[in-house]
Amino acid sequence: MARPPARQRPEPRLSAAQLADYLAATSQLSQLGILRGAKYPGEARPMIIQYQHARRCIAACLITPENTNRLATAAIADLERRRDDPASRPLVREDARRSIETIQTFQRSVNALDLRNVRFVAAPANPNPLLIHGVEVSVFPDALAFTNHRDGDRIGQLFVRCAIGGEGDAAENRRADANQHLATIAHMHAVENLAGRGTPHSPTSVVVDVMRERAYRGPVSTTLRVRNIEAACRMISAIWPDV
Repeated sequence: MARPPARQRPEPRLSAAQLADYLAATSQLSQLGILRGAKYPGEARPMIIQYQHARRCIAACLITPENTNRLATAAIADLERRRDDPASRPLVREDARRSIETIQTFQRSVNALDLRNVRFVAAPANPNPLLIHGVEVSVFPDALAFTNHRDGDRIGQLFVRCAIGGEGDAAENRRADANQHLATIAHMHAVENLAGRGTPHSPTSVVVDVMRERAYRGPVSTTLRVRNIEAACRMISAIWPDV
């Protein structure tokens, strides 16, 4: 039987995390792999752990920090049932196992993230995409972020990243660069969509990289990173038909 044609996106569309990883990639092959994953979302590829349960739990803990232990305990108990259920698919069990580890890592490291001056609230359910030189960037933050200033609230967005990633200095540098790009994309999206709720402020946008036990704030000056993001999107628009 002939294989059905792969579903593809005719127009350039990436998630905010995909664009951030594209910007941090150090080879054209890696960049092409990211673009193919975005253009052909139904194409067969290795199973990917999504960490959705862990991300929801961690966001809820940051929104109501006084409930962290209760929320984490309940989430872990639910994930343990998924992990130990013989009827669950292998990917579901593996996702549950890794999500438990991620939540436990967050519990141990939350104080070291130094987010005490940031207030988090639930994010809108269906945020508008960000359009950058012909590329539609889907931006689904895990929460909105606010910091207090004398002239009023400043607003940003929170992204929780849970994947382990590669090992070694080069991989760590790429991950840190991607996290900084993601925080900048979050700020760009806030400028376009959230100005009515506060003053968009790049350092108020935060990427919590759980497994690295670090929080990455948006840069004070966004000029260079915004230029790089815009240049990358121009290139993506140009080569998309041939990806």
